[in-house]
Amino acid sequence: MSIVFQTRDLATAERLDYWQAMVSRHHVAVSPEGAVAPDFEGRMKIDDWGGLQLSDTAFSPVAYRRGPREMKSCGRDDFLCVLNLGEGGVFEHNGGSFGFAAGDMVVYDTGQPYAIRFPRRSHTVSLRIPRPQVIARLPRADRQFALHLDGRRPLAQLAASLLKSASSLETLPDPQRCREAEAPILDVLCLAVKDVFGEDMRASPGQEQLLGRIKRRLKGQLEDCSLSVESIARAEGISPRTLNRLFAAEGTTAMRWVWQQRLAAAYRAMSEGSVRQVTEAAFMFGFKDSSHFTRAFKKEYGIPPSRLLLR
Repeated sequence: MSIVFQTRDLATAERLDYWQAMVSRHHVAVSPEGAVAPDFEGRMKIDDWGGLQLSDTAFSPVAYRRGPREMKSCGRDDFLCVLNLGEGGVFEHNGGSFGFAAGDMVVYDTGQPYAIRFPRRSHTVSLRIPRPQVIARLPRADRQFALHLDGRRPLAQLAASLLKSASSLETLPDPQRCREAEAPILDVLCLAVKDVFGEDMRASPGQEQLLGRIKRRLKGQLEDCSLSVESIARAEGISPRTLNRLFAAEGTTAMRWVWQQRLAAAYRAMSEGSVRQVTEAAFMFGFKDSSHFTRAFKKEYGIPPSRLLLR
């Protein structure tokens, strides 16, 4: 399904308010910051690719800010990848900033405050990605917050080419094919991220290598509803205390991590169409009953799992 909105046919005085309302409703809740030309123009086309949202946008010079008020107005805190096809811009967060040029991409967490500035007329292609889809591929992505991908790097160029091609299609594939394309699109983008930030994403020697091995093993056992701190530690030949320390270094617990992985795997399976029923997803990923799964899923993602099956 595609959504298109533009300001061209509106009175000048109405354009910016309309643009902000439509961008916040259909894309990401933001507020314009600073002076904006009275003859502001903007056009956005939004396509759904399974659980992904791809937006092709052209607009006059503008700066957007997303703070606590904007985050509170929308329950979603997805990741956003912005491919800049116009002239340069600036991304600001945590008191710092970095610039980006034509062909560069910025990948960032919309669950944290930021500002993004486009001082000249711009054209972007943006990919909005549900958090579990990113964390499943880049487990430490939520620690990075904002990543700048240099458009001169080959894998960044490959990812950019894919996004541009997908956004330029006049007719989308049928919904099932769009859903099947979701994983390959994300895999290419995450490969470009790893190409730039691979050393930061990988575990360091010693305990983090041990933790990485434990996580890989647990990902193959998500369907086992009998997993516990004691059983995991015993299988790894370490004490429960050591296991708890390993996960505590990442700000979580072993069972909390397993629980999040189960929900993320279920989200991915349902959004990509590999399971067809909520009950099937629940039992496939280690939940003893579908009611518990539904409650946990809605608490984590703000939507019932059945909604993913209706896309």
